[in-house]
Amino acid sequence: MKTTQEKIEKKEEELKELKEKLKKEQEKDTSDWIYIPELKIEVQTKIHHKNKNYVECENDLSKGESIPTYEQIQWLRNSKYKEQLNLIDTWEFVQNPDNISKENGYVARFCAYSGYAYLDWGGYSDVSYSALGVRFVRKKTKSEKNK
Repeated sequence: MKTTQEKIEKKEEELKELKEKLKKEQEKDTSDWIYIPELKIEVQTKIHHKNKNYVECENDLSKGESIPTYEQIQWLRNSKYKEQLNLIDTWEFVQNPDNISKENGYVARFCAYSGYAYLDWGGYSDVSYSALGVRFVRKKTKSEKNK
């Protein structure tokens, strides 16, 4: 028979698990999606997963989602969507286009300020920073666009 203390400890553990699950859901749900017809994708409008490393971001991708490519983010920065996506001042993970650095464990990061932007792949996949985050993208099919 379980003691009252054991029951309390079990409930506290269940509560802790629920809080962690809720935090993950909220972290992902803080970002609205915007459809970009020119690229036939949806893009999250806000950066999330700050202080997480690249692998953690990849592990939280849902089916059909991906980390954007540098080309996608660069195109968006030069588009009418740049302010809505806050691509004037951002630091975020992108897919690494350089196979050699990728094979050596480096990840790519897109950094943009008001006057310039650049691609950086000097960081390892297990490194995180409080200002570095990610946004996810997903392709849309014709039937999904009409919803």
